[in-house]
Amino acid sequence: MTETDTETETSDTPYRVAEMTWREIETALERTETLLLPVGSTEQHGHHMPLGVDVYMPEAIGERVAESGPALLAPPIWYGVSPHHTFKPGTFTISTETFQRYVFDVCASAGEWGIENVLLLNGHYLAQDPELEIVVRELREETGMGAFHVPLVNVFADVAEEIRTADVSFHASEFETSIMLELFPELVHMDRAEAVEPPEESLPLTDYDALGENQVGWALSAEDMTELTPTGNIGDPTVATAEKGKLLVEAAASSICTLVDELEAAD
Repeated sequence: MTETDTETETSDTPYRVAEMTWREIETALERTETLLLPVGSTEQHGHHMPLGVDVYMPEAIGERVAESGPALLAPPIWYGVSPHHTFKPGTFTISTETFQRYVFDVCASAGEWGIENVLLLNGHYLAQDPELEIVVRELREETGMGAFHVPLVNVFADVAEEIRTADVSFHASEFETSIMLELFPELVHMDRAEAVEPPEESLPLTDYDALGENQVGWALSAEDMTELTPTGNIGDPTVATAEKGKLLVEAAASSICTLVDELEAAD
């Protein structure tokens, strides 16, 4: 088989669960036992980006992974734990208990029809990391599935540290805006982007930055966010570029592909 034939076969192989028939799923399970589940939130992302950022990112990255290797891509989970973003309209939030139960049930049901490994691609990283860590543990203990929590910020962190321009990138700023410029430029309004710097001093062991030295667990309330940002973002989205986004997306997809390949080889 030539390289061209291989590429054609890969691109023509169905992987989006929602678009497949049950018989196609049955056939797909002969080549893969791994499911990618994008998990995000529908919440405010400043003046310049849409509410769906935290789902658009992991779903698009998951698509690249599924296109290049053996994995299925599940329909995303659009609603997450976002009480701190309810200070702006359009944000949806659900309780920790509801969120955990829902994600667990979605994954467990996939296990019933043959999925052995599930990767929770978390686009609402930092905020709902604790919930997904618990879901992963419960899936492993109660179902025996190989479950993994994949916060996007963790799998692109090394590249982000190298290419960052702004000192702070916390919410809807340099990293997220760059990724969206690469993936969905038509949804980004850079003419509306504004830099919002957090207070110079944060509490000890805490940091207003996605790559910060946060040595203790902490969270923001809606009241905190109201005081921190008039626009909704924290950090400087004006320095975001599609070129930076391309590097971040490639780093994330490459890391996830490596894990998928290892899981499939083990199976």
